[in-house]
Amino acid sequence: MRGDRLLSLVLLLQARPGAAAPELAERLGVSVRTVLRDVEALSGAGIPVYTERGRNGGVRLLDTYRAGLANLSRAEGAGLAVGQSRLAGDLGLGDALDTALEKLTGAGGGALRGGLADGRSHVLVDVDPWMRSGEPVPHLPAVHEALLRGRRLDVVYRDSEGRAGRRTVDPVGLVAKAGVWYLVTAEPALLRVARIDACTARPDAAGRPPGFDLAATWAALRSGVESRPRDLAVVAEVQPSAAALARRLLARHLTGGAGTRLELSFNGTEHTVGSLLGLGARVEVLSPAPVRAALREAGLAVAALYAAG
Repeated sequence: MRGDRLLSLVLLLQARPGAAAPELAERLGVSVRTVLRDVEALSGAGIPVYTERGRNGGVRLLDTYRAGLANLSRAEGAGLAVGQSRLAGDLGLGDALDTALEKLTGAGGGALRGGLADGRSHVLVDVDPWMRSGEPVPHLPAVHEALLRGRRLDVVYRDSEGRAGRRTVDPVGLVAKAGVWYLVTAEPALLRVARIDACTARPDAAGRPPGFDLAATWAALRSGVESRPRDLAVVAEVQPSAAALARRLLARHLTGGAGTRLELSFNGTEHTVGSLLGLGARVEVLSPAPVRAALREAGLAVAALYAAG
């Protein structure tokens, strides 16, 4: 509706003093001519808006004018709830979050804009885990939409061994942990969203347990994942120059050792090789022998891959 667009224009002008008409048109999804007509309408309604010509010109409001925040959209509210731009982008809410922040900073005036600029220049929140870039989650927006609409989902899901199967789930929440997205289902259970190969929303409503608490459910499920038994004990020797790095990267596997000696625990030989191979010759496994043999085979396979080049 035009009234909503006019208020959005006012809030955008507060957030972006001197914005050019083409920029405003792009943000509002209308033509430049429509923006100029809206500026005339605002001026006729007593809103102190004016245009400036020249290289540094644009559309401006008097600095003393303030508008309210009543027209934040549902998507903008969802974007603000997520808060972090990378995660909001995963959900398809990146633009909505940007727009909501523009409206908030516009209504807050110069002081709030300055504080936001200071915060962005001094503090960075990086949600990706060490040693791994964020994994692709192409079906996350569809999962999120079904969750908000309260619909069941038919998914094709790969387990940790790569085996795919079809299942129907009742989505009740989404959790982002160190850059990895998890779907919480009503069972309750956790599904890693990156392992969803196909996703279709069903017409029937999802079952949500009475009094469901996402934070409490996540805490319980997370505890179950983190407390899985690691029954393979590994002893390794690390080069002195890499000791600090190795202890930091392998912190959750450490069970003992001192100095350059590491006592570690893993879920199996494959898990051990995957965790240690990236450290190369900086770490040598002393025992058990099957792990040494598996690392040797993995190293030879990598060497053979590049030998032909």
